Amino acid sequence: MEKITASYIRQFVFCPRIFYFYTFCDIRPRYPEYVGFGSEFHAKQDELFKSRKFIKFGINFKQIYHNLYLQNDEFSGVLDMLMQCENEVIAIEFKDQKNLSLNKGAKMQLIAYSKLASSHFGLPFSRVILCAGNNLKFKIFDITADDLAEFDKVVSQIKTLLKNENFPSSSASAAACEQCEFKNFCDDRE
Repeated sequence: MEKITASYIRQFVFCPRIFYFYTFCDIRPRYPEYVGFGSEFHAKQDELFKSRKFIKFGINFKQIYHNLYLQNDEFSGVLDMLMQCENEVIAIEFKDQKNLSLNKGAKMQLIAYSKLASSHFGLPFSRVILCAGNNLKFKIFDITADDLAEFDKVVSQIKTLLKNENFPSSSASAAACEQCEFKNFCDDRE
């Protein structure tokens, strides 16, 4: 079975059809304008990374990795940032958003990165960090047993879809469909 990318896990939670279109269809979507803003935001973060010390996190870390590619037999992806500490690894995601809320898809994506980093470095994980905006506002989120169970459930659903290749139902709201790069490919949506 092919590797599941961490970003596709986030997309699957947003709407399983996005994952389906990317995986099984030879479609080149027209991306919404906000996707370009996200790319610009990440380019700015790459530049700022060179001068940041990350002291305000209040975490004693041994090493920081930036744009770290990780893979195992099951998952792969490029993590925005990883803190390797003495007794844990902490996955960090940068988002161009004003609030410090972590939606379910982003949390599942960060858990995938955390599992990859944990396997790679041989250290456990129990929390993730979301950074928002250019001034490094951040919030630390604990990863609970319920979060890990939900992650396993989502991965199981993805594996079923990969095996069966059936066009999935959409769980997305009308507002979510409006911002989707595949909105013109779902026949049951207005």
